[in-house]
Amino acid sequence: MQHAFPVIETERLRLRAFEERDLDAYAALRADEKVMKFLGGVQDDTLTWRGMATILGHWTLRGFGFFCVEEKASGQCIGHCGPWRPHNWPDNEIGYTLARDAQGKGYATEAARASLSFAYEKLGWATAISLIDPENTASQNVAKRLGATVEKTNVKIWDFTADIWRYLPPTEFLNLSKQQH
Repeated sequence: MQHAFPVIETERLRLRAFEERDLDAYAALRADEKVMKFLGGVQDDTLTWRGMATILGHWTLRGFGFFCVEEKASGQCIGHCGPWRPHNWPDNEIGYTLARDAQGKGYATEAARASLSFAYEKLGWATAISLIDPENTASQNVAKRLGATVEKTNVKIWDFTADIWRYLPPTEFLNLSKQQH
């Protein structure tokens, strides 16, 4: 069964379904200690493959999930971003992780803004969060740029603890996004 995956285009990025050709680039990201510091530690290519399959399965089960983030200029997979809510998750989440060489360029904010707009406009979400490690200031800064604020700290989720950052409701967020562009 083939699932119809949406594609979102931003100025510099293409958010699309993961494909087998993304494995090497995505495995490099997940093998990077600095990138994976707040995400449970490094993973080998077998676990990365399993992670890609989980992402694609999430789309099948929920009708949404992480997108592969492709840099348009290079055509390369630089990470994942998008709507996420696995079983027993605290709320609808916008998650994002980018390769180290893609960080610091505004890509995470660009991808997360597009993902949150998609979740509000196409999925009909009324709210969204991001789960962020209390020490992950880079991810906190992305959430802040998109209008999120800390709602709860040190919340136990599965096998990790994170702060819950709550985004603005749809109308406020979409108006803010229009003003920022």
